[in-house]
Amino acid sequence: MTPSSELSAGNTNLTCPQCDDRIDTLHLQPSGENINPDAYLVCPYCGTWFFPENGLLYTLHNLDGDAYFGFPFALAGSKMRNLTTVTVGETHSHIVNDLFSGDEFETVQLLGAERKDASGDNRLPIERLDDSYTRASLGESVLVALHPIGPQEIVVTANLQEKADSVVETGDELEVVYDAKLSRANATNPAWVDLLREAEQAILRGNLISAVPLLTSAVDGGLFRLISLYYVLNGYDRDEAGDRIRDKFGDKYDNVYSTDLAKDALNEITGSSLTDAHGPYGELWHEFHGEHGNRGFRNAVIHPGDESLEEIDRETVIEWFNISVSLIIGGFELLWEVESDN
Repeated sequence: MTPSSELSAGNTNLTCPQCDDRIDTLHLQPSGENINPDAYLVCPYCGTWFFPENGLLYTLHNLDGDAYFGFPFALAGSKMRNLTTVTVGETHSHIVNDLFSGDEFETVQLLGAERKDASGDNRLPIERLDDSYTRASLGESVLVALHPIGPQEIVVTANLQEKADSVVETGDELEVVYDAKLSRANATNPAWVDLLREAEQAILRGNLISAVPLLTSAVDGGLFRLISLYYVLNGYDRDEAGDRIRDKFGDKYDNVYSTDLAKDALNEITGSSLTDAHGPYGELWHEFHGEHGNRGFRNAVIHPGDESLEEIDRETVIEWFNISVSLIIGGFELLWEVESDN
């Protein structure tokens, strides 16, 4: 029999900062235990205690910078690829695999569909409809769609197009491949994580303008949390950490802004900042916070003037999404280097 420590159902998005191992879904912890961003997790492999937020950031630190959009950000979340079938003219309900007990569907993305047993020249091309991630046409014959309808259930539909050719007929069976992001039902996320998730959902739905202020707030909240966690790891309780940030870096009304954190707070703690034009993150910072970047567009959204908002495309907002995550990771990298040296 295979030892349980060698079994695998796929990696979560958490990496142990000590042993550098991605934690597998099966090894995370009993499904009945809650995952709280303010409580420690224990690495099942080396026994190190760490904040789950730092485990997420350590995983992101190891990824390519273009891979953030589509990443499962919910604490202890994961991704899976699955195959299901649907009969043309019918709707099929599909339940998440029992191996992922305690996980819930967050988003799904249709990757492909084909007639069962089709091969070679008999394969039909599949084309995404209207930039949708969940609807596609199979040749000139079938419209295929899939959507989550509950925490652990999706539905798949396949209908003949109005002017369908005779290649596919009602009653034919199709194989449908999809990717799904899964989140843990028992996990609570810090606000900046949920802001990124909401921004991604807005982009996927085509609500591009609404994603922009969410990204700005995610960077603000992410930097505040990073610095707060640093102080907690160095002997402060949560309230003391927040008070210290506001007292040292806030204005007379205790308001703390992203530049105060990215420049002054990080510089005091680490000797470096995200805003230094000659530093490793300066170009990203100015691209994100410049007049023609996310921050500039966000100001136009929430402080409208006489002129209409400029058009914005999906590729630009996805680029801003990736930059916003890169800046949060940049703050993490600066703080983690200092913490590792202590």
